[in-house]
Amino acid sequence: MLEATTEKVLYLSPYFWPEEIGSAPYCRELAQFLTQKGYQVSALTFRPHYPNTEPFGDWADGSRDFETFQQIKIERVRVSPRGVGGFKDRITNDLRYLRACIRNAVLGTHKEAACIYTFIPSTLALYGAKALKLRSGAPIIAVVHDIESGLAHSLGITSNPLMFKLMRLVERIGLSFADRVVVLTEGMKQELLDLGCSSPIDVLPIWSQTADKVQIDAKAPVRVMYSGNFGKKQNLDQLLPLLTHISEASPSVEIVMRGNGSEKSRIEAEVHRRGVNNARFMDLAPADEFMTSLQSANVHLVPQALNVANYALPSKLFSIMSAGRPFVCFAEENSALDKLTKASNAGICVYPDNEQKMCEMVQSLLNDISKQRELGEAGRNYVQSNMNRDTILRIYESIMLDELKNKGASGPLGIKP
Repeated sequence: MLEATTEKVLYLSPYFWPEEIGSAPYCRELAQFLTQKGYQVSALTFRPHYPNTEPFGDWADGSRDFETFQQIKIERVRVSPRGVGGFKDRITNDLRYLRACIRNAVLGTHKEAACIYTFIPSTLALYGAKALKLRSGAPIIAVVHDIESGLAHSLGITSNPLMFKLMRLVERIGLSFADRVVVLTEGMKQELLDLGCSSPIDVLPIWSQTADKVQIDAKAPVRVMYSGNFGKKQNLDQLLPLLTHISEASPSVEIVMRGNGSEKSRIEAEVHRRGVNNARFMDLAPADEFMTSLQSANVHLVPQALNVANYALPSKLFSIMSAGRPFVCFAEENSALDKLTKASNAGICVYPDNEQKMCEMVQSLLNDISKQRELGEAGRNYVQSNMNRDTILRIYESIMLDELKNKGASGPLGIKP
C-alpha cells in the first residue's frame, strides 16, 4: 500500500479556519490530518466571513493574509461580506479567488505541489486549479459540498434560464478539469452525472466523532434549538408555524435560535411579531462550547429549503447526531435527508405542505423524553458505525495517493507492499 511522505499538497478552500460552521471545519480537519501524516499543506482561502464578518475583525484589514496555522501555510483573498450584494457579490468574490489562483500559477508559487484539493462551492476555483495544474502537473481532486447551479435555481437566486444554463456549462467544464470528484451523497452524484460530469466520482459522507455521552435530563426544562446559519438555503420561514404552535401549546418549552446570517434580523422580527415569547436569539456557541450547547437541547431543528437536498447537505445534522440528540428535519420524501433519517432512525423528517402534522409530530416528540433518548442514541450509533472520522480521512488520503500513482507525480511515494 501507499505510505504518506512529505509531498506538498495545495488546498483551494474558500472556507477555512477560523470559521466554525458550514464546510470550513471539515476542510480544516482534512488539512490537519494531512499535516499530521507528514504532508506539507498550503491553503488558499478567503478572509474569514461565514456566516458574517463580525467575529473575524482581526482578519478584516488584510494584516493576516499570510499566516501559518498548525503547520498549514495560509494565503487569504479579500472578500465581500455575505448577504450584502447577493448573487452579484458572490460572483465578484469567486472572480477574486480565481484571479488569486491565476496569479499564483503565473508566479509559480505552488509549482512543486503534488496534489491539488479543490473544494466546491466556488466552481471557478476549478478553473484556478486548472491554471495551477499547468505549472505543477498535480492531479486535481474536487470535493463537492454544494452544487451551485442547483442551489441558485432552487432558491430563486437566478431565475434567468440563460444564466442557469451558463452556470451549468461552467460547472460541467470545471468538473472536467478534475481527475477525481468526491461528493457527499448518492443524490449529489446523480446530479453531477445528469450535469454531464465525466470525471470519476466517489461518494464519501461527512465524517463526525461522537461526543461523550450526556443523557437528556428529564428534570430540566425542555428545550428545542436551531443552531447554524440564518440564510436562504435554510429557509427558516418554514419553522415559523411550528415555533408559533410550541409557544401557544407549550409556553414552558424553551426555544433557542443560535447563529448569524443575512436572514437573522428578519426571522427574529417575525418571531416576535407572532408573539413567540419563549424564543431566545443568540450567537453561535464558541467552538470549545459547541457540543455542550448542542447537548443542552432536547430536540434540534434542521430546516432546509425545498428542492435543494441533492445539491447540499446540512453538516449541522451530523454534529447533532454525534451529540446524541434527536433532530427534526424538513425535506421532501425520498430526498437525501429523508433517506438519512430513515437509515439512522435518529430523528423525524417532516414533509412539506402538512403544517398540522408537523406540529403534532414535533409536539409528540417534545412530550416524550424516552423517545428523545432512543432517537439520540440511534444517531450516536449511526455516526460510530458509518461516519468514523479517521476511517473517512484515510479514504481521502488513499484517493490522493491513487491519483499520485496514476499520474506519475514527482517525488517519492513511499510504495510499500
